[in-house]
Amino acid sequence: SGLWLSEGDFVSTAGRKATQLGSLGFPRDWPNVYSTSKALKSLIGGKKGRCAGKKVSVLTVPLPDDLALLQGLVSYPLQSFSNAVRIEKAAGLPVVRGWAVFEHLDLAVSEAFVAERYWWNALPDGRWVDFTPRPQAWPELVLAEAVDGAPKVQTTLATSELELAHLLLEQRFPASFVTVPEKKMAVAAEQTEAPAKENSSELEPELEPLADPSLAPFAELVKRAG
Repeated sequence: SGLWLSEGDFVSTAGRKATQLGSLGFPRDWPNVYSTSKALKSLIGGKKGRCAGKKVSVLTVPLPDDLALLQGLVSYPLQSFSNAVRIEKAAGLPVVRGWAVFEHLDLAVSEAFVAERYWWNALPDGRWVDFTPRPQAWPELVLAEAVDGAPKVQTTLATSELELAHLLLEQRFPASFVTVPEKKMAVAAEQTEAPAKENSSELEPELEPLADPSLAPFAELVKRAG
């Protein structure tokens, strides 16, 4: 079991489902759109937004000094929840729970936006840092700390969640996506032993690192879900 992205982790002002989001990216009229767009305000604005945020910031990729704090701990694509929890446990950096905010790039500028439930970490000086690998097309990410804490419950990986992960990996990391026959994926999952759990209240088990987590193939996700 683990913390997996699911349909309920995505909210689109265009009414699209998680499997039909289309092209997403950094809001094109930022920062002006933050104060002028009714669609964006309805999503993360104040306490009335569907994914209300109490603090919003734009984060770049981690700096070398930030990465050094992890002491080699590897983060995985599409798994911001477990990444943040493991980093808090290993490096003592508190988890910040909220939403990543994107614009529907296939629609008119500032017409519609998407909030994706997302967790990251805070440095000792209070500065936010996001260690989850992201597509090269997303050098900056809008993150909104949730008013309600954006909670997530640990569950067994469902078929719908596996299919969503497959789709998102293909869309966001197309150059590295690897298609693996279902039979081989099943065998790989069966041969992967579940890691032993420590006597801890933390939700996420220890994970084996990948050689290149930013280019993680779908087969590896299946192995880790076995």
